Amino acid sequence: MAKAKQISGINCDAEATPAIRRVLTVRLREMCALRKKALDASDLEGVHDMRVASRRLRSALRDFKPYARKRRIAKSLKDIKGIADALGLVRDQDVAIIALEKLAAKAPPEVAPGIKELAEIRRAKRTEAAEQLIPILGQACLTQLQSEFLPALEAATEPLTIRKKSGSAAASTNSPSYRAVGRATILDRLKELEKLSDSLYRPLKAKPLHKMRIAAKRLRYALELFEKCWGRKLVPFSTRVAALQSSLGELHDCDVWIVEFGDDLSGRNRQSVDGDSADSARGAASIWLLDHFVKQRTKHLRSALARWRDWETNNHSDQLRGIVQADPRQKPDR
Repeated sequence: MAKAKQISGINCDAEATPAIRRVLTVRLREMCALRKKALDASDLEGVHDMRVASRRLRSALRDFKPYARKRRIAKSLKDIKGIADALGLVRDQDVAIIALEKLAAKAPPEVAPGIKELAEIRRAKRTEAAEQLIPILGQACLTQLQSEFLPALEAATEPLTIRKKSGSAAASTNSPSYRAVGRATILDRLKELEKLSDSLYRPLKAKPLHKMRIAAKRLRYALELFEKCWGRKLVPFSTRVAALQSSLGELHDCDVWIVEFGDDLSGRNRQSVDGDSADSARGAASIWLLDHFVKQRTKHLRSALARWRDWETNNHSDQLRGIVQADPRQKPDR
């Protein structure tokens, strides 16, 4: 997971609105700049890079939501989500194809052909998803998105006006600093992660574990986003959260695979395993893969549990709270 580039020109102790506008403008520009790379079929990392950029943009939009009027940027939010979803459909197939090819190489000879067949099915889905991505990433579409987003963002973040008793209007001066926004965001994201950590002790429930993975990702993005305000002090926490997110992500992938192969083996395909139909090779592969991912799930669950226990044992939550709640006049380590 590549770390986001720091955005220059931000004063953490100044009013937050200019910084919010700059962050979102830069993140949108970073995402759109990856268009050609994402459409290059020879470079699988292009889709991944643009998808990550879209996630960082959407995460920042979510972090700044309390400080903007969503109605003003509703259309842009919908367009950005559409881009992220389309990129995700392609990337999911890329990840699946790579995983299946690696597994086919080490699977027993009687199973490998079925796994390769499953990979071919994924390639067909990938081709379809890539074709659907082309118009969504059209140059005109992204240009329009940027041209609409920037004025909408300004309108969404302009200071609220309050009406005086005399009838005259005045801009509100109660806007928080960028540091205060960062502090509130990090503390909120940390609280979300802590609340969902109980899911590790109910390992058979996949959905709460998936939510914990998302919470870890959001905390990690928030730590990266506001690193400028606290400097290198946040890096160790970001690194640990990234590792936890990775373990939870591998766990989630196993859960997705387990459901897929379980569904594939139920009903018609389950009956074909013992027969002579054309589905028998695929059915045998599904059984082997189901067994494989059940075992892998346990490994990744243990890894996530160990990482979170280390986090709790070493009181990293309290340490992180202490850093972001410290006197802002203390200069951050550089």
